[in-house]
Amino acid sequence: MQTRFQVSVSFNMSPHVAVIGAGVVGLTTAVLMQEKIPGLQITLISEQFSPHTTGDGSAGLWKPHCLKDTPQSDILRWSSKTYSYMQKLWQDTDAGEIGVSLIPKYQLTEKPGGADKEQPEWTKVPVAYQILDRDQAQKMCYGNKSKITGGIHFISFTLEPARFLPYLTKKFKQRGGKIVKRKIDSLQDLFNQQFDVIVNCSGLQARNLVGDNLVRPVRGQVLRVKAPWLFHVVSQEKEDGSYIIPNEDSVILGGTLQEGNWNTKPDPADSISIHKGCCDLIPGLKEAVVVNEWAGLRPSRPKVRLEREIITDKYGNTLQVIHNYGHGGSGVTLSWGCAHEVVDILQDILYNQSTTTTRLSSKL
Repeated sequence: MQTRFQVSVSFNMSPHVAVIGAGVVGLTTAVLMQEKIPGLQITLISEQFSPHTTGDGSAGLWKPHCLKDTPQSDILRWSSKTYSYMQKLWQDTDAGEIGVSLIPKYQLTEKPGGADKEQPEWTKVPVAYQILDRDQAQKMCYGNKSKITGGIHFISFTLEPARFLPYLTKKFKQRGGKIVKRKIDSLQDLFNQQFDVIVNCSGLQARNLVGDNLVRPVRGQVLRVKAPWLFHVVSQEKEDGSYIIPNEDSVILGGTLQEGNWNTKPDPADSISIHKGCCDLIPGLKEAVVVNEWAGLRPSRPKVRLEREIITDKYGNTLQVIHNYGHGGSGVTLSWGCAHEVVDILQDILYNQSTTTTRLSSKL
């Protein structure tokens, strides 16, 4: 099969790439491509930009979550690169603007026997990782301790999308990136527009954009409260368990994990449940003032889709596409690692003239 764009190591003109989606996955991918491939022309296309993306409402905690059957080896590889990137950002003089903070994380369990002795592969990544026994875990829960049987502790980061996305957008523009506010209904709309490669970071919209019915919303609702005395994360080890995540200006209380629910309006019943669950862990939160309620849709998929594809229009023209979506509740956690893999695939397309699928990861 002949690709629409064939190129050797010398170019008559710079290749032009379109990135669809301006959430944390799309923006990190676009910025890293600028860093790794000099002269690349990139157009970022999205219907929504910060502060109106799903990520803007999230806490931005590094911790793999809501990834279903994505292979542990992929989660380990992608999350490790992102953790190292966050650590580098944290040491930067602009860490405050970027929105990155170092933070201890305590995850409590009610399982008989405490935390599992065999932990997921990703637990090899964070520093100071340890399993807590019943006594240690109960000391971290200031409220109802009767059901707590153990837990884990590690050092994590929060990378707040409400700060990080504007920072990335500024970097992208400074490096010559072009931004287009537009809804793309089909990848077929991008044929004959001088794009050599399309990078699909459309998140939940991939369900319609590429007809991927495996993509489903997992609704998450949170409260933001004023609790400036909290400096660590506390959560329960269960899919819809309570969690408490400090950010710079507020503390996020969550949450819900409602698959197939498309409602983006806060539900009063969920707010009551979230508040009660978090106050059961830390009773002092009863005095915290609620400043905001928010609900967003995680782009869930049985496995993250990160792979190359060649699509064809009705005239037989072909176009190279790199898919990078379906990150569930781990968009921030996997973003930089997935961006590196996208860059590897893009370099293979541009420099090796390969027309076969390369570095396929986690496709069903």
